Amino acid sequence: MDIDDLPIFVINLARDTERRAYMEDVLSAIGLKAEFIAAVDGRALTQEDLEQLDEERALRVYGVNVLPSEIGCYLSHYRLYERIVREDIPYALILEDDLEFEPTFPQILQALLNSANGMWKVVRLTTLRGKVETGEHPKFAGKIVQKLGAGSHLYRLSTHVLGAGAYLISQEGAKIMSDYGRRIFMPIDQTMDRFWENNLVPFVVRPFPAHQRQDFSSSIGERNPNRRHNMPFKVRFQRRVQRLQDSLRKRLFNVFH
Repeated sequence: MDIDDLPIFVINLARDTERRAYMEDVLSAIGLKAEFIAAVDGRALTQEDLEQLDEERALRVYGVNVLPSEIGCYLSHYRLYERIVREDIPYALILEDDLEFEPTFPQILQALLNSANGMWKVVRLTTLRGKVETGEHPKFAGKIVQKLGAGSHLYRLSTHVLGAGAYLISQEGAKIMSDYGRRIFMPIDQTMDRFWENNLVPFVVRPFPAHQRQDFSSSIGERNPNRRHNMPFKVRFQRRVQRLQDSLRKRLFNVFH
């Protein structure tokens, strides 16, 4: 696929007109044009939206209730997965509206598309996890599987990435996420990161060609850093057990895949 034929979707709240203008400018500067998708507003969730939340599983796995803003963000991405499958789109680039890009971003996208052979289903192009970004520790470095040019490589990781600001997804990856993520139990990026359950092996490009701007306020809002500690003992205990189970399953997945 040529990059000129690649659908590019930017998720943007209708009220965030400044962010839309900003993204139009930065994408134009690197020769890319996108379709802006109206994000689901966490302030205006419908009853149907709320019914997609699996609160029991959220408390067990995530350890806290999912915020309305997190639900809105989740549904914004999820409905794009459904569209990719429905419209038979082979590959798509999904972006949030607070990004800055390296000049090599289009070149890296084209290299990924040129060699797309089913090896990856999703490639994350940005991360919120500092150790994954640097890759200095062996646990977070991953394995080089492809040279992309411009000093960049595609890596396969054995740990979670964190962040859904920019990623390339195949139709197969979208189908997996639309099936696996039918019910909401944690934010969209952490749902995608559960590779030992959904079989979406984590791939990243390093150096990362996109970065989420730190000077933009988060659309999700501030999370109370102590919110898990304030949950009832039963919830905290269930989450601890779940984390132990997840750790074991993750290790087994990495051994056999």
